[in-house]
Amino acid sequence: MRDKTIFTAVINVFRQMKWPARILLLVIVVALFASGAIVVTGQPGFCNSCHIMNPYYANWKTSGHSHVNCLDCHLQPGFAGYIKGKINGLAQAVDCAVGRIGTKPSATVKDASCLRSECHSTGEIASKKIDYNGVKFTHEKHMVEAIDGIRISCGTCHSHFEGDEHFSVNNEVCFTCHFLRGIETEGNLVRTNCTACHDVPDTPIKRGLVTINHAEFISYKASCEESCHKNEIQMTSKVDGRVCLNCHSFSKDQHASGTELHEAHTAKEKVECFACHGQVPHGQTAVASLAVMMDCRNCHSDTHQVQRTIYATEHPMQEEATDRVLSPMFLTHVECTGCHIERVQKRSGVLDSFGTVAKAVPRACDACHEEGTGQQYVSFWQGKIKAKFEQVRLKVANLEAQAQVQSDEETVKKLRDKIGQARAILESVTSDGSWGVHNFKYTEAMLARAEEIVSGAR
Repeated sequence: MRDKTIFTAVINVFRQMKWPARILLLVIVVALFASGAIVVTGQPGFCNSCHIMNPYYANWKTSGHSHVNCLDCHLQPGFAGYIKGKINGLAQAVDCAVGRIGTKPSATVKDASCLRSECHSTGEIASKKIDYNGVKFTHEKHMVEAIDGIRISCGTCHSHFEGDEHFSVNNEVCFTCHFLRGIETEGNLVRTNCTACHDVPDTPIKRGLVTINHAEFISYKASCEESCHKNEIQMTSKVDGRVCLNCHSFSKDQHASGTELHEAHTAKEKVECFACHGQVPHGQTAVASLAVMMDCRNCHSDTHQVQRTIYATEHPMQEEATDRVLSPMFLTHVECTGCHIERVQKRSGVLDSFGTVAKAVPRACDACHEEGTGQQYVSFWQGKIKAKFEQVRLKVANLEAQAQVQSDEETVKKLRDKIGQARAILESVTSDGSWGVHNFKYTEAMLARAEEIVSGAR
Protein backbone atom coordinates (compact mmCIF):
# COMPACT_ATOMS: atom_id res chain seq x y z
CA MET A 1 0.00 0.00 0.00
CA ARG A 2 2.92 2.27 0.85
CA ASP A 3 4.57 1.58 -2.58
CA LYS A 4 1.32 2.47 -4.34
CA THR A 5 1.13 5.76 -2.45
CA ILE A 6 4.72 6.65 -3.42
CA PHE A 7 4.06 5.75 -7.06
CA THR A 8 0.91 7.91 -7.07
CA ALA A 9 2.83 10.82 -5.57
CA VAL A 10 5.53 10.54 -8.26
CA ILE A 11 2.87 10.53 -10.99
CA ASN A 12 1.22 13.62 -9.50
CA VAL A 13 4.56 15.46 -9.33
CA PHE A 14 5.27 14.50 -12.95
CA ARG A 15 1.84 15.84 -14.03
CA GLN A 16 2.45 19.13 -12.29
CA MET A 17 5.74 19.63 -14.14
CA LYS A 18 5.87 21.70 -17.29
CA TRP A 19 6.58 20.00 -20.61
CA PRO A 20 10.20 21.13 -20.90
CA ALA A 21 10.88 19.75 -17.45
CA ARG A 22 9.11 16.48 -18.30
CA ILE A 23 11.20 16.03 -21.44
CA LEU A 24 14.43 16.80 -19.59
CA LEU A 25 13.54 14.28 -16.89
CA LEU A 26 12.78 11.59 -19.48
CA VAL A 27 16.09 12.26 -21.23
CA ILE A 28 17.95 11.90 -17.92
CA VAL A 29 16.15 8.63 -17.08
CA VAL A 30 16.80 7.18 -20.55
CA ALA A 31 20.46 8.25 -20.38
CA LEU A 32 20.90 6.61 -16.97
CA PHE A 33 19.20 3.41 -18.20
CA ALA A 34 21.31 3.36 -21.41
CA SER A 35 24.52 3.90 -19.44
CA GLY A 36 23.64 1.05 -17.12
CA ALA A 37 22.71 -1.17 -20.06
CA ILE A 38 26.01 -0.40 -21.81
CA VAL A 39 27.94 -1.35 -18.69
CA VAL A 40 25.96 -4.56 -18.14
CA THR A 41 26.05 -5.71 -21.78
CA GLY A 42 29.79 -5.07 -21.92
CA GLN A 43 30.49 -7.78 -19.33
CA PRO A 44 31.49 -11.30 -20.46
CA GLY A 45 28.81 -12.77 -18.22
CA PHE A 46 26.13 -11.05 -20.34
CA CYS A 47 27.38 -12.90 -23.43
CA ASN A 48 26.92 -16.13 -21.50
CA SER A 49 23.23 -15.32 -20.93
CA CYS A 50 22.53 -16.69 -24.43
CA HIS A 51 22.62 -20.49 -24.14
CA ILE A 52 24.44 -21.01 -27.46
CA MET A 53 27.38 -19.06 -26.03
CA ASN A 54 27.82 -21.35 -22.99
CA PRO A 55 30.58 -23.60 -24.43
CA TYR A 56 32.48 -20.60 -25.88
CA TYR A 57 32.26 -18.76 -22.57
CA ALA A 58 33.55 -21.85 -20.74
CA ASN A 59 36.48 -22.10 -23.19
CA TRP A 60 37.28 -18.42 -22.74
CA LYS A 61 37.34 -18.78 -18.93
CA THR A 62 40.13 -21.40 -19.15
CA SER A 63 42.04 -19.85 -22.08
CA GLY A 64 45.07 -17.59 -22.15
CA HIS A 65 42.76 -14.67 -23.01
CA SER A 66 40.55 -15.05 -19.90
CA HIS A 67 41.79 -11.70 -18.59
CA VAL A 68 40.64 -9.93 -21.80
CA ASN A 69 37.08 -8.64 -22.10
CA CYS A 70 35.08 -10.21 -24.96
CA LEU A 71 34.41 -6.81 -26.54
CA ASP A 72 38.11 -5.96 -26.69
CA CYS A 73 38.53 -8.69 -29.31
CA HIS A 74 35.14 -8.90 -30.97
CA LEU A 75 34.59 -5.17 -31.51
CA GLN A 76 36.85 -3.08 -33.71
CA PRO A 77 38.86 -0.45 -31.78
CA GLY A 78 37.54 3.09 -31.83
CA PHE A 79 34.24 4.83 -31.18
CA ALA A 80 32.70 3.93 -34.56
CA GLY A 81 33.55 0.26 -34.12
CA TYR A 82 32.13 0.29 -30.60
CA ILE A 83 28.81 1.83 -31.68
CA LYS A 84 28.55 -0.53 -34.65
CA GLY A 85 29.24 -3.50 -32.39
CA LYS A 86 26.63 -2.41 -29.86
CA ILE A 87 23.98 -2.04 -32.56
CA ASN A 88 24.90 -5.44 -33.94
CA GLY A 89 24.81 -6.91 -30.42
CA LEU A 90 21.32 -5.47 -29.88
CA ALA A 91 20.15 -7.13 -33.10
CA GLN A 92 21.66 -10.43 -31.97
CA ALA A 93 19.96 -10.15 -28.59
CA VAL A 94 16.59 -9.66 -30.31
CA ASP A 95 17.27 -12.63 -32.60
CA CYS A 96 18.17 -14.75 -29.59
CA ALA A 97 15.02 -13.70 -27.73
CA VAL A 98 12.73 -14.63 -30.61
CA GLY A 99 14.63 -17.81 -31.56
CA ARG A 100 16.04 -16.64 -34.90
CA ILE A 101 19.67 -17.46 -34.17
CA GLY A 102 21.59 -20.58 -35.21
CA THR A 103 23.21 -23.12 -32.91
CA LYS A 104 26.76 -22.45 -34.13
CA PRO A 105 27.64 -18.75 -33.99
CA SER A 106 30.64 -17.45 -35.90
CA ALA A 107 32.74 -14.38 -35.30
CA THR A 108 35.48 -12.56 -37.17
CA VAL A 109 38.17 -10.93 -35.05
CA LYS A 110 39.92 -8.15 -36.95
CA ASP A 111 43.70 -7.65 -36.87
CA ALA A 112 43.25 -4.19 -35.35
CA SER A 113 41.85 -5.81 -32.21
CA CYS A 114 44.82 -8.14 -31.82
CA LEU A 115 47.48 -5.56 -32.66
CA ARG A 116 46.26 -2.72 -30.46
CA SER A 117 48.96 -1.14 -28.28
CA GLU A 118 47.88 -2.82 -25.03
CA CYS A 119 47.78 -6.30 -26.60
CA HIS A 120 50.26 -7.55 -29.22
CA SER A 121 53.09 -5.67 -30.90
CA THR A 122 53.61 -6.14 -34.65
CA GLY A 123 57.37 -5.73 -34.37
CA GLU A 124 57.68 -8.17 -31.48
CA ILE A 125 55.53 -10.80 -33.20
CA ALA A 126 57.37 -10.53 -36.51
CA SER A 127 60.83 -11.00 -35.00
CA LYS A 128 60.03 -13.73 -32.50
CA LYS A 129 61.03 -17.28 -33.48
CA ILE A 130 58.54 -19.90 -32.38
CA ASP A 131 58.81 -23.66 -31.92
CA TYR A 132 55.27 -24.90 -32.50
CA ASN A 133 55.21 -28.61 -31.61
CA GLY A 134 58.50 -29.19 -33.39
CA VAL A 135 57.75 -26.81 -36.27
CA LYS A 136 59.95 -23.74 -36.77
CA PHE A 137 57.81 -20.70 -37.39
CA THR A 138 57.94 -16.91 -37.63
CA HIS A 139 55.12 -14.43 -38.23
CA GLU A 140 57.28 -12.28 -40.49
CA LYS A 141 56.15 -13.92 -43.75
CA HIS A 142 52.56 -14.35 -42.60
CA MET A 143 51.62 -10.74 -41.90
CA VAL A 144 49.95 -8.42 -44.43
CA GLU A 145 50.36 -11.00 -47.19
CA ALA A 146 47.89 -11.88 -49.97
CA ILE A 147 48.10 -15.29 -51.62
CA ASP A 148 45.77 -16.33 -54.44
CA GLY A 149 43.11 -13.88 -53.27
CA ILE A 150 43.53 -14.73 -49.58
CA ARG A 151 44.56 -11.85 -47.36
CA ILE A 152 46.30 -13.49 -44.41
CA SER A 153 45.06 -12.13 -41.10
CA CYS A 154 45.45 -13.25 -37.48
CA GLY A 155 42.16 -15.11 -37.72
CA THR A 156 43.30 -17.05 -40.78
CA CYS A 157 45.47 -19.30 -38.62
CA HIS A 158 44.15 -18.62 -35.11
CA SER A 159 40.59 -19.85 -34.66
CA HIS A 160 38.24 -21.69 -32.37
CA PHE A 161 38.95 -25.20 -33.57
CA GLU A 162 41.42 -27.30 -31.60
CA GLY A 163 39.73 -29.10 -28.68
CA ASP A 164 38.71 -26.85 -25.78
CA GLU A 165 40.98 -23.97 -26.73
CA HIS A 166 39.13 -20.70 -27.32
CA PHE A 167 41.60 -19.20 -29.76
CA SER A 168 44.32 -21.54 -31.03
CA VAL A 169 46.35 -22.32 -34.16
CA ASN A 170 44.59 -24.60 -36.62
CA ASN A 171 47.08 -26.95 -38.31
CA GLU A 172 44.69 -27.60 -41.18
CA VAL A 173 45.09 -23.99 -42.36
CA CYS A 174 48.88 -24.37 -42.51
CA PHE A 175 48.60 -27.59 -44.53
CA THR A 176 46.02 -26.14 -46.93
CA CYS A 177 48.26 -23.24 -47.95
CA HIS A 178 51.57 -25.05 -47.94
CA PHE A 179 50.74 -28.44 -49.44
CA LEU A 180 47.77 -27.99 -51.78
CA ARG A 181 48.48 -27.48 -55.45
CA GLY A 182 45.91 -25.40 -57.30
CA ILE A 183 44.18 -26.79 -60.38
CA GLU A 184 44.88 -23.56 -62.28
CA THR A 185 48.55 -23.36 -61.28
CA GLU A 186 51.52 -25.62 -61.95
CA GLY A 187 52.84 -25.69 -58.40
CA ASN A 188 51.77 -25.15 -54.82
CA LEU A 189 50.39 -21.79 -53.69
CA VAL A 190 53.33 -21.53 -51.28
CA ARG A 191 56.78 -22.88 -52.06
CA THR A 192 57.62 -25.23 -49.19
CA ASN A 193 60.51 -27.48 -48.26
CA CYS A 194 60.86 -29.73 -45.25
CA THR A 195 63.83 -28.04 -43.60
CA ALA A 196 62.11 -24.63 -43.69
CA CYS A 197 59.85 -25.89 -40.89
CA HIS A 198 61.59 -28.94 -39.44
CA ASP A 199 65.05 -29.69 -38.09
CA VAL A 200 66.58 -32.88 -39.45
CA PRO A 201 66.09 -35.59 -36.78
CA ASP A 202 69.39 -36.32 -35.05
CA THR A 203 68.31 -39.70 -33.67
CA PRO A 204 67.14 -42.82 -35.55
CA ILE A 205 63.37 -43.27 -35.89
CA LYS A 206 61.78 -46.68 -35.43
CA ARG A 207 58.76 -47.57 -37.57
CA GLY A 208 57.80 -51.17 -36.93
CA LEU A 209 60.60 -53.31 -38.39
CA VAL A 210 62.13 -50.30 -40.14
CA THR A 211 64.78 -48.03 -38.62
CA ILE A 212 65.25 -44.68 -40.34
CA ASN A 213 68.52 -42.83 -39.78
CA HIS A 214 68.32 -39.39 -41.42
CA ALA A 215 72.06 -38.86 -41.02
CA GLU A 216 72.62 -41.56 -43.63
CA PHE A 217 70.37 -39.78 -46.14
CA ILE A 218 72.10 -36.46 -45.45
CA SER A 219 75.48 -38.03 -46.20
CA TYR A 220 74.16 -38.91 -49.67
CA LYS A 221 72.82 -35.34 -50.06
CA ALA A 222 69.32 -36.70 -50.62
CA SER A 223 66.46 -34.21 -51.01
CA CYS A 224 63.60 -34.65 -48.53
CA GLU A 225 61.00 -33.42 -51.00
CA GLU A 226 62.20 -35.44 -54.00
CA SER A 227 62.60 -38.73 -52.16
CA CYS A 228 60.77 -39.99 -49.07
CA HIS A 229 58.46 -37.04 -48.37
CA LYS A 230 57.41 -36.07 -51.89
CA ASN A 231 53.82 -37.24 -51.45
CA GLU A 232 53.43 -35.20 -48.28
CA ILE A 233 53.93 -31.77 -49.81
CA GLN A 234 52.13 -32.06 -53.15
CA MET A 235 48.40 -32.69 -53.22
CA THR A 236 45.97 -31.35 -55.81
CA SER A 237 43.12 -29.22 -54.53
CA LYS A 238 39.74 -30.79 -55.26
CA VAL A 239 36.80 -28.81 -53.90
CA ASP A 240 33.55 -30.71 -54.29
CA GLY A 241 30.80 -28.34 -55.42
CA ARG A 242 28.43 -29.96 -52.92
CA VAL A 243 30.24 -28.37 -49.96
CA CYS A 244 28.89 -25.01 -51.16
CA LEU A 245 25.41 -26.22 -50.26
CA ASN A 246 26.39 -26.18 -46.57
CA CYS A 247 26.12 -22.39 -46.73
CA HIS A 248 24.58 -21.50 -50.10
CA SER A 249 21.47 -22.51 -51.99
CA PHE A 250 23.50 -23.27 -55.10
CA SER A 251 26.93 -24.76 -55.82
CA LYS A 252 29.97 -22.67 -56.75
CA ASP A 253 30.17 -20.68 -59.96
CA GLN A 254 31.93 -23.01 -62.38
CA HIS A 255 33.47 -20.03 -64.19
CA ALA A 256 34.94 -18.40 -61.09
CA SER A 257 38.69 -18.73 -60.61
CA GLY A 258 40.30 -19.85 -57.37
CA THR A 259 41.42 -16.28 -56.69
CA GLU A 260 37.87 -14.93 -57.07
CA LEU A 261 36.45 -17.62 -54.78
CA HIS A 262 39.11 -16.93 -52.14
CA GLU A 263 38.43 -13.18 -52.24
CA ALA A 264 34.69 -13.75 -51.86
CA HIS A 265 35.12 -16.03 -48.84
CA THR A 266 37.93 -14.27 -46.95
CA ALA A 267 37.48 -10.54 -47.60
CA LYS A 268 34.67 -10.06 -45.05
CA GLU A 269 33.44 -12.82 -42.79
CA LYS A 270 35.92 -15.59 -42.03
CA VAL A 271 35.33 -18.99 -43.64
CA GLU A 272 37.57 -21.82 -42.42
CA CYS A 273 39.82 -23.25 -45.16
CA PHE A 274 38.95 -26.84 -44.29
CA ALA A 275 35.23 -26.07 -44.67
CA CYS A 276 35.80 -26.19 -48.45
CA HIS A 277 39.07 -28.08 -48.90
CA GLY A 278 38.48 -30.76 -46.28
CA GLN A 279 41.27 -32.33 -44.26
CA VAL A 280 44.75 -32.09 -45.74
CA PRO A 281 46.94 -34.83 -44.23
CA HIS A 282 50.59 -34.23 -43.46
CA GLY A 283 53.12 -36.41 -41.72
CA GLN A 284 53.41 -40.16 -41.34
CA THR A 285 52.35 -41.25 -37.88
CA ALA A 286 52.46 -45.00 -38.52
CA VAL A 287 53.75 -47.29 -41.23
CA ALA A 288 52.38 -50.83 -41.48
CA SER A 289 54.95 -52.08 -44.00
CA LEU A 290 57.56 -50.91 -46.45
CA ALA A 291 54.97 -51.04 -49.24
CA VAL A 292 52.98 -48.27 -47.52
CA MET A 293 55.93 -45.91 -47.94
CA MET A 294 56.08 -46.52 -51.69
CA ASP A 295 53.91 -45.07 -54.40
CA CYS A 296 53.67 -47.73 -57.10
CA ARG A 297 52.11 -45.19 -59.46
CA ASN A 298 55.53 -43.59 -59.95
CA CYS A 299 56.27 -46.49 -62.32
CA HIS A 300 52.98 -48.33 -62.82
CA SER A 301 50.66 -45.64 -64.15
CA ASP A 302 47.73 -46.14 -66.54
CA THR A 303 48.53 -49.86 -66.79
CA HIS A 304 44.98 -50.60 -67.98
CA GLN A 305 44.59 -47.59 -70.25
CA VAL A 306 44.09 -49.68 -73.40
CA GLN A 307 41.33 -51.72 -71.79
CA ARG A 308 39.59 -48.57 -70.55
CA THR A 309 39.70 -46.80 -73.91
CA ILE A 310 38.27 -49.80 -75.77
CA TYR A 311 35.59 -50.42 -73.15
CA ALA A 312 34.54 -46.74 -73.28
CA THR A 313 35.13 -46.41 -77.08
CA GLU A 314 37.75 -43.66 -76.71
CA HIS A 315 40.64 -45.23 -78.62
CA PRO A 316 42.92 -42.50 -80.09
CA MET A 317 43.20 -44.26 -83.48
CA GLN A 318 39.50 -43.82 -84.12
CA GLU A 319 38.47 -40.75 -86.14
CA GLU A 320 36.27 -38.21 -84.41
CA ALA A 321 33.49 -38.65 -86.99
CA THR A 322 33.38 -42.44 -86.57
CA ASP A 323 30.19 -43.69 -85.03
CA ARG A 324 31.10 -45.31 -81.75
CA VAL A 325 29.11 -48.34 -80.65
CA LEU A 326 29.05 -48.48 -76.86
CA SER A 327 29.13 -51.85 -75.19
CA PRO A 328 25.86 -52.81 -73.45
CA MET A 329 27.94 -53.60 -70.37
CA PHE A 330 29.39 -50.06 -70.39
CA LEU A 331 25.90 -48.56 -70.81
CA THR A 332 24.62 -50.49 -67.79
CA HIS A 333 27.65 -49.40 -65.69
CA VAL A 334 29.23 -52.83 -65.32
CA GLU A 335 32.57 -52.30 -63.56
CA CYS A 336 35.74 -54.34 -64.08
CA THR A 337 35.03 -56.34 -60.93
CA GLY A 338 31.73 -57.48 -62.43
CA CYS A 339 33.56 -59.84 -64.82
CA HIS A 340 36.96 -60.22 -63.15
CA ILE A 341 35.78 -62.35 -60.24
CA GLU A 342 38.32 -65.16 -59.96
CA ARG A 343 41.48 -64.53 -57.94
CA VAL A 344 44.52 -66.24 -59.44
CA GLN A 345 48.26 -66.00 -58.90
CA LYS A 346 49.77 -63.66 -61.46
CA ARG A 347 52.83 -65.81 -62.12
CA SER A 348 53.21 -69.29 -60.76
CA GLY A 349 56.51 -70.71 -59.59
CA VAL A 350 58.16 -67.33 -58.96
CA LEU A 351 59.58 -66.80 -55.49
CA ASP A 352 58.55 -63.16 -55.06
CA SER A 353 55.14 -63.44 -56.74
CA PHE A 354 52.85 -63.71 -53.73
CA GLY A 355 50.11 -61.42 -55.07
CA THR A 356 46.99 -62.34 -56.98
CA VAL A 357 45.06 -60.72 -59.80
CA ALA A 358 41.36 -60.78 -60.68
CA LYS A 359 40.75 -62.90 -63.76
CA ALA A 360 37.68 -62.61 -65.97
CA VAL A 361 35.82 -65.90 -66.45
CA PRO A 362 32.76 -66.75 -68.62
CA ARG A 363 30.66 -67.78 -65.62
CA ALA A 364 30.68 -64.14 -64.45
CA CYS A 365 28.10 -63.44 -67.20
CA ASP A 366 25.68 -65.83 -65.52
CA ALA A 367 25.22 -63.40 -62.62
CA CYS A 368 23.15 -61.15 -64.92
CA HIS A 369 22.20 -63.46 -67.83
CA GLU A 370 20.89 -66.98 -68.30
CA GLU A 371 23.18 -69.77 -67.18
CA GLY A 372 25.67 -70.70 -69.87
CA THR A 373 25.51 -67.32 -71.66
CA GLY A 374 29.14 -66.52 -70.99
CA GLN A 375 30.40 -69.91 -72.11
CA GLN A 376 28.44 -69.55 -75.36
CA TYR A 377 29.21 -65.96 -76.32
CA VAL A 378 32.77 -65.39 -75.06
CA SER A 379 34.22 -68.13 -77.28
CA PHE A 380 32.12 -66.89 -80.23
CA TRP A 381 33.32 -63.26 -79.85
CA GLN A 382 36.95 -64.22 -79.40
CA GLY A 383 36.88 -66.59 -82.38
CA LYS A 384 35.47 -63.88 -84.66
CA ILE A 385 37.94 -61.21 -83.53
CA LYS A 386 40.96 -63.54 -83.75
CA ALA A 387 40.00 -64.52 -87.28
CA LYS A 388 39.58 -60.87 -88.31
CA PHE A 389 42.84 -59.97 -86.56
CA GLU A 390 44.76 -62.67 -88.47
CA GLN A 391 43.24 -61.51 -91.74
CA VAL A 392 44.38 -57.92 -91.16
CA ARG A 393 47.79 -59.02 -89.87
CA LEU A 394 48.48 -60.90 -93.10
CA LYS A 395 47.54 -57.86 -95.17
CA VAL A 396 49.87 -55.69 -93.12
CA ALA A 397 52.66 -58.23 -93.59
CA ASN A 398 52.07 -58.21 -97.37
CA LEU A 399 52.16 -54.42 -97.42
CA GLU A 400 55.44 -54.44 -95.50
CA ALA A 401 56.89 -56.80 -98.10
CA GLN A 402 55.79 -54.42 -100.86
CA ALA A 403 57.43 -51.50 -99.08
CA GLN A 404 60.74 -53.33 -98.97
CA VAL A 405 60.89 -53.69 -102.76
CA GLN A 406 59.83 -50.11 -103.55
CA SER A 407 62.56 -47.78 -104.78
CA ASP A 408 60.65 -44.48 -104.62
CA GLU A 409 61.33 -42.87 -101.22
CA GLU A 410 58.08 -40.91 -101.18
CA THR A 411 56.04 -44.06 -101.84
CA VAL A 412 57.94 -45.98 -99.15
CA LYS A 413 57.30 -43.18 -96.64
CA LYS A 414 53.55 -43.24 -97.32
CA LEU A 415 53.40 -47.03 -97.08
CA ARG A 416 55.31 -47.09 -93.80
CA ASP A 417 52.99 -44.43 -92.39
CA LYS A 418 49.94 -46.56 -93.26
CA ILE A 419 51.63 -49.65 -91.89
CA GLY A 420 52.37 -47.83 -88.62
CA GLN A 421 48.72 -46.80 -88.19
CA ALA A 422 47.47 -50.32 -88.83
CA ARG A 423 50.11 -51.83 -86.54
CA ALA A 424 49.07 -49.47 -83.73
CA ILE A 425 45.49 -50.78 -83.94
CA LEU A 426 46.66 -54.41 -84.01
CA GLU A 427 48.87 -53.81 -80.98
CA SER A 428 45.95 -52.22 -79.14
CA VAL A 429 43.83 -55.32 -79.74
CA THR A 430 46.57 -57.64 -78.49
CA SER A 431 47.34 -55.36 -75.50
CA ASP A 432 43.65 -55.29 -74.59
CA GLY A 433 43.81 -59.07 -74.34
CA SER A 434 40.06 -59.69 -74.23
CA TRP A 435 39.77 -60.37 -77.99
CA GLY A 436 36.49 -58.53 -78.28
CA VAL A 437 34.92 -59.30 -74.90
CA HIS A 438 35.43 -55.74 -73.58
CA ASN A 439 33.59 -54.32 -76.60
CA PHE A 440 33.04 -56.71 -79.51
CA LYS A 441 31.54 -54.29 -82.06
CA TYR A 442 34.05 -51.55 -81.31
CA THR A 443 37.01 -53.93 -81.59
CA GLU A 444 35.58 -55.21 -84.86
CA ALA A 445 35.25 -51.61 -86.11
CA MET A 446 38.88 -50.90 -85.15
CA LEU A 447 40.10 -53.91 -87.14
CA ALA A 448 37.92 -52.86 -90.07
CA ARG A 449 39.56 -49.44 -89.89
CA ALA A 450 43.03 -51.06 -89.92
CA GLU A 451 42.03 -53.15 -92.94
CA GLU A 452 40.76 -50.02 -94.71
CA ILE A 453 44.08 -48.25 -94.04
CA VAL A 454 46.23 -51.01 -95.54
CA SER A 455 43.83 -51.61 -98.45
CA GLY A 456 43.88 -47.95 -99.43
CA ALA A 457 47.65 -47.79 -99.27
CA ARG A 458 48.20 -49.83 -102.41
